[in-house]
Amino acid sequence: MAGAFKTIATKNITRHTAHKSYAISIVESSGSFDGLEIFQYEAIPNTSEYGTGASGTTNGYDKRDIYDSINTNFYKKVEGPPGEGGGYQGHVDPTFKGSERILTGSLGACQVISIPHLMIGDGIKPGSVKIDISGSSDSYSDDGHGNLLRTTSGDLQGNIFYTHGLIVRHNSTDFRNCTVSFKNTHVIEEHEYMCNATKQEFNATTNQSVLSDIANGTVAGFVSSSAFNPYVTTVGLYDDNSNLLAIGKLGQAIKKSEKFDTSYVVRFDT
Repeated sequence: MAGAFKTIATKNITRHTAHKSYAISIVESSGSFDGLEIFQYEAIPNTSEYGTGASGTTNGYDKRDIYDSINTNFYKKVEGPPGEGGGYQGHVDPTFKGSERILTGSLGACQVISIPHLMIGDGIKPGSVKIDISGSSDSYSDDGHGNLLRTTSGDLQGNIFYTHGLIVRHNSTDFRNCTVSFKNTHVIEEHEYMCNATKQEFNATTNQSVLSDIANGTVAGFVSSSAFNPYVTTVGLYDDNSNLLAIGKLGQAIKKSEKFDTSYVVRFDT
């Protein structure tokens, strides 16, 4: 019999991408799904004092602070070679090269829809976004390259930053009441371990059911039979410090053979 542990030589990791669809109604600048909130914000350049007039607050945040944050992080040109920190932030679609990196529109104002990371997972699926304005036939859609287009005309209207969960409309068009539809992205890793037990290994058991007298450690008579072999019900995976990391339960107990090698495949997702 081998020891209680055996090093696994074969393992594989397979990645699968899953998507979940959402359709969330935003009413008066906010909406929710399963306790997760989605917000609409207005953003305006520094045209007046904080919290005053048209440059006041939206959802508790000053509009000029929202504008500065969006402009600095996603639109402002950074010095240096493209691909090495320079150029414009985010993905640039050559079809709209130049125009999509500027917050255009009336007085530079823009609308921002912010979706929480717990909802988008690893990011919004490119090409899945659609925004329908409540009480209007107006709608916007995602071209799959980070550009927000007017559905009817195909005109560039803004940008979508998939990994950040942000939708930016380069104008003051009202997104306070609308329905936002999109698919999230979640990468699932399937781990597969091949656990091989040769015919000479693991042919004994530590299960106390083989004892006729537990107090005295007396082994039951059937254990001494040449036909006796333990049954495998569970495979445990341990790290190098003998910490149990995962448990694989067999659908039914399998008798360990002394004539053939036996392999057990353990799979789990993370």
